[in-house]
Amino acid sequence: MKVKHLLLFILIPFFVFCKESVKIPEKETGKPATIKVLLERDSDGILLEARGPFVVYNPENGKKVSSGRRGKRFYLYPHEEGIKWGENFLGIFQLQIVPTSANTTFLVDGVQYRGAIEVYHIEGKLSVINEVDVESYVKATLTEELNGNSFPPNVMDSIAIISRTDAYYKALMNYDAFWHVLAKEVNYHGTGLTLQNLDIDKAVDNTRYLVMTYEQQPFPGSWTENSGGKTASYASIFRKNTSTPSGVETPFAMKCRADTHWSLTINTQELAKVVKTNRVTGIDLFVDHFSGRVYAARLHDGTHQEDVDFMALQTALGSNKLKSNDFTVCIKGNVAVFEGYGKGPGVGLCLYSAKQMAERGDDAPEILSEFFPGTTIEKMRAYPEAIVSGRKSSFVSPKQKQVAKKKYKLLH
Repeated sequence: MKVKHLLLFILIPFFVFCKESVKIPEKETGKPATIKVLLERDSDGILLEARGPFVVYNPENGKKVSSGRRGKRFYLYPHEEGIKWGENFLGIFQLQIVPTSANTTFLVDGVQYRGAIEVYHIEGKLSVINEVDVESYVKATLTEELNGNSFPPNVMDSIAIISRTDAYYKALMNYDAFWHVLAKEVNYHGTGLTLQNLDIDKAVDNTRYLVMTYEQQPFPGSWTENSGGKTASYASIFRKNTSTPSGVETPFAMKCRADTHWSLTINTQELAKVVKTNRVTGIDLFVDHFSGRVYAARLHDGTHQEDVDFMALQTALGSNKLKSNDFTVCIKGNVAVFEGYGKGPGVGLCLYSAKQMAERGDDAPEILSEFFPGTTIEKMRAYPEAIVSGRKSSFVSPKQKQVAKKKYKLLH
């Protein structure tokens, strides 16, 4: 009986994700998917420590130029004839430092990273990149994004798949570039913070290599705290010429819509600072027709007008004040009054609704299919050869090309 119970426990994750919407290849081949994160740009130098064995290559020709068995710690900086890191790499203006042990880590100015470190000497300054496996990257970024919050296991699994899907999309869209994402923009602070939230680690491990695809491609993924009744597509809110799943109605969130009401009253002088004008005499909102969500606003000062997208407006006013993009606004004298519902940009997974679905027993594939219609969950350990071989040009499906031909218009 004990053996049977043990086998059942081991096979649970497999059965959980083996739904009709999940494709799982029999074999795992190729290099595991990685993502290149730009850590530093225009730096005078970094304190770089290798903790464990490593090899140094010249990325320009792929030749090995140095190695170490026990680690190394020196200030790395550029000079007229190349790069110095303890030893002088004369005539070499780019280095790739690769771990030769799974236990090797690197410290860049005291911050711990896994994977490889790449350094580029550009006009007397350094650009520093960390190429890390996507699984470690997802754990690190989710630790920052969720900020200690946790959800039911099936919701955490859903979030892990969404985050991994987004990482694959970003890496593939910029596959030929020296780097794929900016550390500051994705809240990436190395791998030293992993294991701080065990629920995140469990979710990432439980969904290992699982990615959503739409029209046979990964796509930009996100979530919102409470949709207030409807979500919008990523493309419509963030104005991206890429094919993404449509927005959906969210019955659970709709039932509590009234409870999520918020309001913001702000002096028009403060609002004018957002677009660097003297005053604001009127505001027009540009909305997604299906959800009614705002993706941009046009501020008038009487003679001129300035457009600002929702994310920039929310950043300027504060996300604790302008809580969502499901709002209306009017100007009364010297004040602007915002009235809205929900919390977040209203794109992708509605966390409030997902929690209700998990409580009634829905698993991650069922939750994701509700908020990302037309998608498939696939096990994708490495980037598909069909995409990688053709680089960026192949990362556009026929349907995406049709979408790209459509020019978005600002809609009232």
